[in-house]
Amino acid sequence: MSAPHIILLGRFPPPPDGQSVATQRLAEQVEATWATHRINAMIPAEASISAKLRHYRSAAQQLEKVLAEHPDSLIIWSSISPGTVGHWRDALTLFPLLKGRRVIAVAHWGKFATVFENAATRWSARRLLPTLDRVVFTAPVLSDACEPWLEKERRAVIPNTLDEALIPQPDVVATRIERGPYSPLRVLFLSNMIREKGWEDVLEAASRLHDEGLDCLWTFVGGWPQKDEKRRFHAKVNELGVKDIVHHRGLLKDRADIAKAHLDADLFVLPSWLREAQPLSILEAMAAGTPCIVADDGGMPDMIGAHATNPAGLLVPARKPDAIAAAVRSFSDVDRWKQYAGAARSRFNASFTPRVVSIQWQELIASVLEREVTR
Repeated sequence: MSAPHIILLGRFPPPPDGQSVATQRLAEQVEATWATHRINAMIPAEASISAKLRHYRSAAQQLEKVLAEHPDSLIIWSSISPGTVGHWRDALTLFPLLKGRRVIAVAHWGKFATVFENAATRWSARRLLPTLDRVVFTAPVLSDACEPWLEKERRAVIPNTLDEALIPQPDVVATRIERGPYSPLRVLFLSNMIREKGWEDVLEAASRLHDEGLDCLWTFVGGWPQKDEKRRFHAKVNELGVKDIVHHRGLLKDRADIAKAHLDADLFVLPSWLREAQPLSILEAMAAGTPCIVADDGGMPDMIGAHATNPAGLLVPARKPDAIAAAVRSFSDVDRWKQYAGAARSRFNASFTPRVVSIQWQELIASVLEREVTR
């Protein structure tokens, strides 16, 4: 019998967004053990609707061709969609090819459970998704949200990880923790610059602390999906009078530059209310030993171990600038900062390193490969 063949269907960089980077990491881990064929389902954002549909049909055709050559392949599908349009695109182009196959789908969306609840998708989702061998979620809370429709045996929880080369060395992190935070405190917001990610609330918090006399420098990193957001940001900076302490660096495309940004920061803040699944920026912050302040929303509380004995940061209610300000203020205590900084790196080492995540994927793949294919 020939060695198992794995087809990895998903969105690969470029562009290097959270999902595509996570898929790239997954592919590299799988390829280290199994013969793997990549099929890129990345759709150009600027393409017309018809062009997007043609692109996805092309991905389906590639999948069909590889399946003809390797009919017993395991398919890892890392771009399954919970959105109405995306779900019906999947239902019409990919699900027909997956019937009777061994398939692991990866849910990168924090709101994935909505596919079972939305009037436009629930009938199809409840019929099609339980035919998959596994659906992998990045956090337990996201898996639990799908419990009414997916039995426990079909759900798995495996977190994302980072490129080994971009994880700061232990001695580098230990040295910065021993040194302690800078004065003024350096606060980093790194994400897409849309309001739902919470940048406006961070600016409000910056204004409150500035008025109190707490010295902080606030760095924002991220691109502008909409020009109106950029104008709104700069108008807000001027309105609040925080131009001297706020700096927007723009979009950083090089992951090494992003890793350095986390090392240079004393705090990372992401008060998003988009029900995030598992932002890579939080993993990058923890790897750098940077305490995190995140919204009590989606998979973020679990990421930082908010309810564990030694969390990697603090939770704040979404859309509450006062709470963000209070959390930042609390880290002006050096001993407190060092405690959380050490916990951040320890949590990353325990749960999110490439080795830890790779072992989980190898075990899951091996278990699914044991199932006999019936077509």
